[in-house]
Amino acid sequence: MALAARLRARGATPNGISLFAIGLSALAGASFFFALRDPPHYGAALLLFAALCLGGRLLCNRLDGLLARRGGMVGKAGEVYSDAPDRLADALVFLGVGYGLAAWLPWASDLGWAASLLAVGTAYVRVLGLACGLREHDEGPMPRRTRMIATAIAALLSAVGLALGHQMVVAWLLLAALGAVIVGAAWTIGLRLRAIVRELEAR
Repeated sequence: MALAARLRARGATPNGISLFAIGLSALAGASFFFALRDPPHYGAALLLFAALCLGGRLLCNRLDGLLARRGGMVGKAGEVYSDAPDRLADALVFLGVGYGLAAWLPWASDLGWAASLLAVGTAYVRVLGLACGLREHDEGPMPRRTRMIATAIAALLSAVGLALGHQMVVAWLLLAALGAVIVGAAWTIGLRLRAIVRELEAR
């Protein structure tokens, strides 16, 4: 990938890109948090910015692996830098959405925590399978990429809604996005656990 080659030439490292993704997620979470607390047009701009940050995070998730493999920059601690930042990044995004919605729906922060914990749970179960000596199980409807794409689409639609002055519609739209992540992540965890158990019992 040309972009990965250019980044390597400028001294970028896979670990640095993984850490940069945390920064993008923090900006996205902060944008969600403040979007419903500002005048509608400023809120719309914040939601557009959040969507861009989520897109940037997805790009970083792709580039760090490309840079490591094709650039011969696989480090001894590469797996830690590749996986751990993503778990923090998930939490920053969903907590930002949940606490941002709390201004309209006080219990929305609880959904933010639920989405964060279940998102981390999907990764935990995947790593659990590897720890059991199995192949990597990535079954399920709500892996990391799908979570971020769904949240980014919700941010774009919400930006349009805020620009048109429909704050409560936007609140329920973002709430629905959190709900979709929660249900999808729980389903993903269940599917992966079932696949792991079946594979172990078939040995």
